[in-house]
Amino acid sequence: MSEAQTLSYTKAEAASRLRTYRVLFVVSIAINTLVGLYGLFHPIGLARLLILPDPFPEAWVRLWATTLLGLQLVYVPGARNPLFYRWPNWSSIAIKLLMAVVLLCLGSTFRWLALWEFAWFVALFATYYRLTMADLARNP
Repeated sequence: MSEAQTLSYTKAEAASRLRTYRVLFVVSIAINTLVGLYGLFHPIGLARLLILPDPFPEAWVRLWATTLLGLQLVYVPGARNPLFYRWPNWSSIAIKLLMAVVLLCLGSTFRWLALWEFAWFVALFATYYRLTMADLARNP
């Protein structure tokens, strides 16, 4: 019997992967919340910070920021208990991929934002997939 087949090892591995995923997911939520709040209260400043053209009218940036803030609220149950509330986690990962594709299609100005979203997609997908596999090994 290898060490990977023992119950204590699989519990420890699942706990470690849970901590890693939870930290990444909470950091993602925090960054998106800050960006959403900044975009809501200072849309032109956000556009200039992200090296984007000035928004005209400003309402579309505020609408986007409000949507971003609303999504972060939906993700909170998944951050608190990722093994029970799975849909907020998988939807967050899917939305990050969708945003990366949409931003990539918008042109060269948005390519680095697409790269940012895609990097978060890869990090969250890899860690959540590993967490679900460790949870499956812990509770077959």
